[in-house]
Amino acid sequence: MTSRGNFFFFNEGNSIEYINMHELLLNISDGCYYLNNQMEFTFINKSGEAILERSKEDLLGACIWDIIPKYIGTEIFKHYNYAYSSQKTITFEITIEESAKTLKIKVIPDANGILVLFSDISLQKAQNEKEIYFEKLRIIGEMAAGVAHEVRNPLTTVKGFLQLVSQNKELLKYKDIFKLMIEEIDRVNIIISEFLDIAKNKHSRMEKQSLNTIIQSIYPLMETRALKEDKLIHLQLNPIPALELDQNEMRQLLINLVNNSLDAMEANKSVHIKTYLAEGKVVLSISDEGTGIPVHMMDTISTPFVTSKEKGSGLGLAISFAIAKRNNAMIDYTSDSSGTTFHIRFSL
Repeated sequence: MTSRGNFFFFNEGNSIEYINMHELLLNISDGCYYLNNQMEFTFINKSGEAILERSKEDLLGACIWDIIPKYIGTEIFKHYNYAYSSQKTITFEITIEESAKTLKIKVIPDANGILVLFSDISLQKAQNEKEIYFEKLRIIGEMAAGVAHEVRNPLTTVKGFLQLVSQNKELLKYKDIFKLMIEEIDRVNIIISEFLDIAKNKHSRMEKQSLNTIIQSIYPLMETRALKEDKLIHLQLNPIPALELDQNEMRQLLINLVNNSLDAMEANKSVHIKTYLAEGKVVLSISDEGTGIPVHMMDTISTPFVTSKEKGSGLGLAISFAIAKRNNAMIDYTSDSSGTTFHIRFSL
């Protein structure tokens, strides 16, 4: 590849303008480098230096397999060699383990070597995965909404008759059984309601309000359960700007996540609720001192029906993720043997 390659286009006045190919590739946003037939760098642009985290001075004249020997024999090695030997353009993706970056790579061969164009698509890939996840939730919610009415009507009838029969003096000895049956019907209704919560796609009461105030208003309820189990909840609420929020949904999200934290801990442990500003976002973090999320469940805990609880429905986290999205926020989490922290990040 040389600096003499040019191409032309017609401008608005229909006159021909020339652009130096070297200058164009040097300044494009995608990373770009050229390897000769010995797989030595003869060109790399500014974006390429940034993505590879290597300077031009370190790379020019060096063989790529000397720079990154661990990739010899891997897919990237095979793709580069195949593109050159077959003289066919190849496009593929690769994840860099040490940086967790996903790169989209296009290899364009010619008689003298290969031109490699690559871009960091990590954010795009993560966004696509989130969109797929929320689309799955939407479909599940719509399915639930479709059957909820048909299921709830007979349940309401059965519950009404149970309540009526349970008042019969001759059947008082079965009072505990009737109570259990009614509680189970209520539990089914709660699961149906949870499905409908996932299906929601509109905010009912979005208002500018203080997240700290919402947390303080529900704190006594959360603390009551914690104290009954000899556990504590600590608040660290820092100054944050008001947000457009649905107060009822925020209360539900808090209860879901705090209850999960309490469920994960033994007595004499604590949950820590904190609000703060970070990287232009309002962050609500909820940390526990439990044993952490099982490794085999780390990537699936927000999937409906996935739960480590013996009697859990596996819907609480799915609902929390859906609520966060409806309130202009996203959830991420970290977990190890010392506990789990959920971060809810609200865009301003």
